[in-house]
Amino acid sequence: MWENLLKEDTGSRVQIIQEIHELILAGEIEVAKGMLRTLIKVTCGYPAISDKVGRNSKSIMRMLSPDVDPGVKAFMAVVRAVERQSEKAAAQGRIH
Repeated sequence: MWENLLKEDTGSRVQIIQEIHELILAGEIEVAKGMLRTLIKVTCGYPAISDKVGRNSKSIMRMLSPDVDPGVKAFMAVVRAVERQSEKAAAQGRIH
């Protein structure tokens, strides 16, 4: 799947983040959450995101679980944190 692409091509993360934003705007939150889970696992990991968002990693895992309504503010904070981590890693040319 696209997990391998994310590991091999750091620039592809920007495209995935854009797709996540489009899914959110289209109301496809469950799909966006699934993509975020994969992006976090393959790239920076939950602890890095939890540091940026100010929530523990288990809370973020629950927030991104299927059928959980995370709340717009908390959800978008996670999206922005993942986006910043991905951009930072892409600029450095590395995965983590």
